[in-house]
Amino acid sequence: MAEENRKNGKAKKKITDEVRQYVEKRLELFSLTIAEQVSRLLAESFQQILGLFVLSFALFFFWFAVGFWVGSLIGSISLGFAIASLPLFLIGYLLLNRSSKGFTEKVQAQLISKVIDDFESDKEPEKIEGKTVEET
Repeated sequence: MAEENRKNGKAKKKITDEVRQYVEKRLELFSLTIAEQVSRLLAESFQQILGLFVLSFALFFFWFAVGFWVGSLIGSISLGFAIASLPLFLIGYLLLNRSSKGFTEKVQAQLISKVIDDFESDKEPEKIEGKTVEET
C-alpha cells in the first residue's frame, strides 16, 4: 500500500511538473509572439515615419515655392506667403480638432487580432539554416 502511494505521489509530481513546464513554455511562446509583432510594427512604423519625413520636406519646399509665386503675382512676397499659408492653417486646425478615436481603435484591433492569430496557430517547427527547430 505504501509503495502504491509512493508511485501515485511520483506520478502526480511528474504530471504537475509537466503541466508547470507546459504553462511556462506557452507563456514564453506568447511573449515571443508579442515581441515579434511589436518589432514588426516598429519596423513598419519607422519606414512610414521616414517616408512622411521626406514627403514633408518636399511639401515644405513646394509650399515655399508657391509662396514666392503668389507673392510675385500680387507684387508682395510677404502677402504671397500669408496667402499661401492660409490652406495650411485650415488643414492644421481641422486635423487638431478631429478625433482620431476610430483610427486608434482600428489599429489596436488589428494588432490584437494578429497577436491572437499567431498565438493560437500551431505552426510547424521553423527551419533555420536547414535545421529544424523543435519545441523543447
